[in-house]
Amino acid sequence: MKKLHIQVYTSFITRTHLYVKGRILKDSPLLIRPTHGIFSSLIYTIIRAFSREIKYLPIRCVISDVSYDIETDKEGYFEIFENIEQKDIKGNVIEISAQYKKRSNKISSTINDLTCEVPVGIISDIDDTVMVTGVKSFFKIKVVLNTLFLNPFRRKPIEAAADAFHLISNQVEGIGPVIYLSNSPWNLFIYLKTFLEFNGFPEGTIILRDMGWQLLKSKEIAQRNKFIETEKILKVFSDTNFILVGDTGELDFDIYRQLEEKYPERINQIILNKAGNRKKEKMLEEFTKNNPKYKVLTGFSKVFDD
Repeated sequence: MKKLHIQVYTSFITRTHLYVKGRILKDSPLLIRPTHGIFSSLIYTIIRAFSREIKYLPIRCVISDVSYDIETDKEGYFEIFENIEQKDIKGNVIEISAQYKKRSNKISSTINDLTCEVPVGIISDIDDTVMVTGVKSFFKIKVVLNTLFLNPFRRKPIEAAADAFHLISNQVEGIGPVIYLSNSPWNLFIYLKTFLEFNGFPEGTIILRDMGWQLLKSKEIAQRNKFIETEKILKVFSDTNFILVGDTGELDFDIYRQLEEKYPERINQIILNKAGNRKKEKMLEEFTKNNPKYKVLTGFSKVFDD
């Protein structure tokens, strides 16, 4: 009998918080290989989109003899976002167990130890920031075509992005947190993780979002997923300042500017890659003249000129 598939997306521990995000699925995701062509990529994309999650399932998470009894939500996701300052948690392995009808599973997953105080970290978008996507294309048609027909090994990275991220990370003592924060759905987690690893980006935490009808609702900047998740990160890494990296295609500038205005001492720099939004880019050229904390680039090769 097949075991339940427990998928851990994100798990790390800081000096003050524990964060674990995952999903319970009836079947394990298919592995993506460099040899997969257009047809295989299309089939895999369809399978990812129609994953069979298990909703409202009780699960137990144990780390360092501390237990968390939680439940998956209506889309099968589970999350621990916990202040641990008053708890004696010293381990870096979490055990997650669940049972559904006659099927069960128990896994051990390593938690990234980010408890050291590091002065600078990176929070970066993915689409048109580190991966060539075409978010600004007509009806986002390039996004759809690339995701449907290209496996992650064939996707193109933005010029010099991986090297620039390593350069930024190496400029401070210790390894700062690198957070890849995207509006892509969690169904693309393995796809995006594979792309980042294959193209040599720094190891980091990937935070995505759930898909649903709620995405059609109009939201203020402070209600958007990227704003909310960045605030979480600032709270979790209370001793770390961040460089925010995005693109000019949609709302990255608007979100980052509002965050910088709210947390001016925590945001060291904002870097935006040009993504074909000429109207916004023209405005940003004037804006950056009086705001040296902001930088607009075409690719990341100029990062090495500073």
